[in-house]
Amino acid sequence: MKISSGIYQIGAVKGGYVKAGYTKSFLLEDGEDIIVVDTLYDADAKLILDEIAALGKTPKNIKHILMTHGHRGHLGGLAALKRLSGAPIYGHAWEADIISGDRSRQEPDFFNMIPLKAWPIISVGRLTARWNKHEGVPVDQLIDDGDEIGPIKVIHTPGHTPGHLAFYWPERKVLLSGDAFVTWPLITPGWRCTMLNEVQSWQSLDRMAALDVDIICPGHGDAIAHNGKEVLKALAEKGSV
Repeated sequence: MKISSGIYQIGAVKGGYVKAGYTKSFLLEDGEDIIVVDTLYDADAKLILDEIAALGKTPKNIKHILMTHGHRGHLGGLAALKRLSGAPIYGHAWEADIISGDRSRQEPDFFNMIPLKAWPIISVGRLTARWNKHEGVPVDQLIDDGDEIGPIKVIHTPGHTPGHLAFYWPERKVLLSGDAFVTWPLITPGWRCTMLNEVQSWQSLDRMAALDVDIICPGHGDAIAHNGKEVLKALAEKGSV
């Protein structure tokens, strides 16, 4: 689905709840090149490949694959996209060995039920994590706060995980927040039942709220197409009360 010029949101239309809670991937067009941010839940990456084909392009147009963090719902199609495109994969050092499959993710508190709508997904995910794994793929390039990939700036936004990253396209005023900011089941700096550090989550939200943002592309839920800065600022003010 087109969010704005050169920005496309991808997510399961049916069954989105059980596939990591309406998780989203994004395509960014930079001329003929495509930047992929996160890769959904399904291992075949079909939804992403279908969107690329609808744009009249092929996987060879993918020049960069950016990973916000190493959770299953964001890693599913990574191996397939890597095989088809050969594009380099970028991620934070703390997340890299999770993305490669060499380390299990650090689990949040099982008994935290906020938000309640997300808790069943998290619970089932924890119970089935040993068998329901993504296909590990090595990260080609480690990135951190202040790095740039093409037109995209990297922002370290810990809290959800220690190595969580957001991506900012200043020219388009677009923020790809991953799970540092979500819109499902409510607008919040991530799900509390998946936060490893709630204080850091709110600090990361403050950093994002300081950016000149119009469009926000979250890891779960639908994108915010206008007035993103006002949304972030209003939410950040709640955390400071």
